[in-house]
Amino acid sequence: MKRSLIFSISLICISTILVGCSSQNKSSKISISQGQQQNADSKKNNVTPEIDYSNFKGFNMNKDDLKLQVNGKNFNFKLPIYLDKNRYYFPLNEFIDQLNGKVNLENNLINMKIDNKTYSIDIKDNIAICPDKKFKLKKSLLQENKIFYIGLSDLSNMLNLYTRWNKDTKTISCKIDGFSKSTDVTPYQGKIKKLGFLRLEDVGVSSQSYDKDYFERLRLIGNYLNERKVPYHIAWIPRFVIPSCKIDNDPLVKNNFDIAEMVFSLDFFLTHNGVIGLHGYTHQYNNTESTVGCEFGKCQPSPEICKERIEKALSTASYLDIPVDFFEAPHYEITPAQNKVVEKYFKILYYPFCDLGPRYIDLTKPQLSPYNKSSYYISSPLDYIPVDKEDSALKRIKNSSINNMGSVFYHPNLEKKFITLSQDSDGSPTFTYQANSTLKKLIDILQSKGFNIAKVTDIH
Repeated sequence: MKRSLIFSISLICISTILVGCSSQNKSSKISISQGQQQNADSKKNNVTPEIDYSNFKGFNMNKDDLKLQVNGKNFNFKLPIYLDKNRYYFPLNEFIDQLNGKVNLENNLINMKIDNKTYSIDIKDNIAICPDKKFKLKKSLLQENKIFYIGLSDLSNMLNLYTRWNKDTKTISCKIDGFSKSTDVTPYQGKIKKLGFLRLEDVGVSSQSYDKDYFERLRLIGNYLNERKVPYHIAWIPRFVIPSCKIDNDPLVKNNFDIAEMVFSLDFFLTHNGVIGLHGYTHQYNNTESTVGCEFGKCQPSPEICKERIEKALSTASYLDIPVDFFEAPHYEITPAQNKVVEKYFKILYYPFCDLGPRYIDLTKPQLSPYNKSSYYISSPLDYIPVDKEDSALKRIKNSSINNMGSVFYHPNLEKKFITLSQDSDGSPTFTYQANSTLKKLIDILQSKGFNIAKVTDIH
């Protein structure tokens, strides 16, 4: 009986042990299964692990000590900011992190979430997908392991950044969605077939104190024209020279904050309905100042020098990756021999064809060249608006004939008194742009006359 009892107890103990082992094994399997599921979920979401910035080797580009503020917050990057060929590049991972945003890497897509808005970049095709648009990046993302760098122009386009460049402190202050769309802007609509053209004149970086806000205001002008759906043309001086001040802003030689804002602005115009052309190379000769001096024609009639300067201007544009679609002779001073040189490089010569005399200038339409039979000359019958004569000039344009083209050029500095630059309560940059500005009045007059405002690139 005792043996039977002992045997029964032993069986019970063994069974208990086996059941316990089985339960422990089952529990272990459940734990492993849950871990595997968590890993699978993580893999499915492709959540980028925390980046070890200490292993970043860097890129073969110049570093810069630029300061950056976004929505009033100072950004402090662990990684360097780069300045290459006068374009700034920022670490995208850190930029989003500074905004308390989230980043995932899913196959070839970088997915970012900022303030409940989702943005994506296809790193294979260099396409940015935003809540309100989709565009091809100006510059490919730079990548080292899982660290990505993005150009400021593309970042600005993606987040609709309004930027202010402070040359004194070397700070760029940004406001996300800072170019809020105006509710009172009516899109331009032409009523007649007669073409019109608008050109913004003498755009270049002078590095003078009176021009320190020049490009910010010019971007506001470009943004307004884009909202009005008015195409416009930037007459760009690639190399700005002021010998008396020992200023020579040559982008092929210099890589700095001043020129970087110009390049950033040119990128901005290209994404905001603008067309860029060359307004000479330096718009001066010998000891004269850019925009003041001539470059060709009577002051320098050599076709060889004309060719050399055009090629230098084109080399500068190519180096900066700025597409140029027309040429404008400074002060319209150019010889017939020089025109023949220019025609070898450009389809559009944005100035009147004067080689046969004033009687043979066509004011009614783009004028086909009698030389190469393929280039076009575009005159500006509406001329321009001189400083301190704005009202009389607008009246003249209002009373002009619609038999001629509605082609006019405008100096952006005339808008300065109508644009006020200020700050929000958090320090973010903001502005006001008065409705009664001279340029806005000009656009209203052109629309009332019905001109079909076009891009020179539309000419066939």
